[in-house]
Amino acid sequence: MFRVSKTLRRISSILLFLLVSASAFAYQFSPLEQTFGVSGADTTKTYTIVNDSDDSIAVTISALIRDQDENGKEVNQPATNYFSIQPSKVIVKAQSSQIIRVTYRGPRTVTNELSFRIKAEQIAYNRGRQNTDSGMFNFLYNYITSAYVSPSKATAKLVVSGIKRVLVPEVSTDSTGKETTTQVPKLAVTLSNQGTIHQLLLGAELTVSDNAGNTVVLDTKEQLGELLGMNVLAKKRVTINIPMPEGISTASGATYQGSIKYSE
Repeated sequence: MFRVSKTLRRISSILLFLLVSASAFAYQFSPLEQTFGVSGADTTKTYTIVNDSDDSIAVTISALIRDQDENGKEVNQPATNYFSIQPSKVIVKAQSSQIIRVTYRGPRTVTNELSFRIKAEQIAYNRGRQNTDSGMFNFLYNYITSAYVSPSKATAKLVVSGIKRVLVPEVSTDSTGKETTTQVPKLAVTLSNQGTIHQLLLGAELTVSDNAGNTVVLDTKEQLGELLGMNVLAKKRVTINIPMPEGISTASGATYQGSIKYSE
């Protein structure tokens, strides 16, 4: 059985969008991460909407396929054929809660973990309420949570499959507002997730060596940039540019190799 660590359960992606509405609403949608099975009781999971406000709210729930491009950026599309959501649209009364049942109905043979998002989107709703604060800016919340479907066999294997020096254009602005573009040296680190489950790079430690015999160990946000804490989905290959570290060769023709450690 695929085990989700306590650290992974605490990690989630929550996007909050600010919109103009007739009144201020607040709610919670949980849990922020779920792992579904392909058969039996684990195909159905429950989510809870808690409305802490003094007004009714309207929420729609949907599922999205979660993919990843070569630069590690997330790509989504509707996952209508993979999940049944009951109810998918709901009015939650003030100071009350609503249970949402989400059932996986996709392929029963899953060799590599499938990744999804379950999204709860609040929509404007003011039925029966007198609008007395139309001039105010208020909030509508979207929760975008993580959902995975377990593979038949969970194996973890993430490797550094390539490192090279690249020049990346960066734009800077001086005190007069004039923009200048310069070519900044970076290390392009390619990670390959050869396992069947996603890997979250918490506590990541990247070791880089060059052909001149120099070795550095990178483990801070300043050194690793977006690589630290990123989620590499199963069977994905992503390339992340990190700052050029001190202590390794920047000479023309220099070559590099590396390895990575991270918390599981």
